[in-house]
Amino acid sequence: MPTHIRLPGATLLIVVVAALMGWAGWHFYPATTTRIETTVVAPEVPVVIRTEGGLLEVATVIAQERFTRSDTREFWGIHLGTTVSHIQAPVHYRYHIALAKEWHVVIRGKTCIVQAPPIKPSLPVAFDTAAMQMYTHNGWARLNKQDNLAALAQSITPELEKRALSAGYQQLVVEPARQTVREFVMQWLIKEQKWSREPGYTVEVLFPGEVLRARPPASSPAQGNQL
Repeated sequence: MPTHIRLPGATLLIVVVAALMGWAGWHFYPATTTRIETTVVAPEVPVVIRTEGGLLEVATVIAQERFTRSDTREFWGIHLGTTVSHIQAPVHYRYHIALAKEWHVVIRGKTCIVQAPPIKPSLPVAFDTAAMQMYTHNGWARLNKQDNLAALAQSITPELEKRALSAGYQQLVVEPARQTVREFVMQWLIKEQKWSREPGYTVEVLFPGEVLRARPPASSPAQGNQL
């Protein structure tokens, strides 16, 4: 026979309240909780630098350039000599970047990253005619030394353009140009963005095709003294 237990009214009320509290605790406060945290490691702030347009001269290369033109003739297998002309002059290769109406840069903490326009030579290339040295002489049976010299002089401008565009000169001006752009942007940041001149504040300049390289971790004084 089943046994029936009768609870007093007060006791029954306590049991019901405890059951409700237990259900509420399980429903609203589960035993296992999940914690989600979001941290922004390197916030980027886009900034627009407004300029007046035009060109910013970023580097100059001064070189003593020498040009030579030779003209050799033969007649029925007889060598008539070679006319040779030389021109030497100081040359100023100037390089610039175009100042667009707006430059879009990114600030990451204390670092400003600038994607600069490409470096281009200012053409035509300038050379000092006052310091120009010329020399020409005929072959033993030739009378064209002045014509040969004139032809050489006419070839200087296009030849200088080729040299200005050469990989050697272009590579030579990259770092001076980077420094010029860095100073240009730094002055703008100090004026418009209240940028600091403290060592921790830096401006990284990237030209087309370059990527920002991670800086090596700073070594301790003890490590720095090791050879």
